[in-house]
Amino acid sequence: MPRSVWKGPFVAVSLLQDVIALARKHPEWWNKGRFQGVKAPEVVNTHSRASVILPDFLGCKFGVHTGNSFLTIEVKEPMIGHKLGEFAATRKQPVHKKKEASAGGKKINPATGKAS
Repeated sequence: MPRSVWKGPFVAVSLLQDVIALARKHPEWWNKGRFQGVKAPEVVNTHSRASVILPDFLGCKFGVHTGNSFLTIEVKEPMIGHKLGEFAATRKQPVHKKKEASAGGKKINPATGKAS
């Protein structure tokens, strides 16, 4: 069941404070640069995976905690309204070993045509 509309989106207070500090520290980037495709000057690290991405976060880089490290995510327009944790996987993808192509473990001598 989704969150009530009258409550509004959840965003951690500490995350909002960090974004406001970023805007005050780099006002030229915040006002113009982020809309012109200029990269964010710094990464805002957060443990709050449940926070919703707001339109004000457009162009910002967040380091979202995955359980053992921070995964850097740059916010783009299609991400607005989703949660930060949706873009930072917490589990590794399984890597399966490739089987070697062999003839039953026996080598065939090309000269004689017999297995050795």
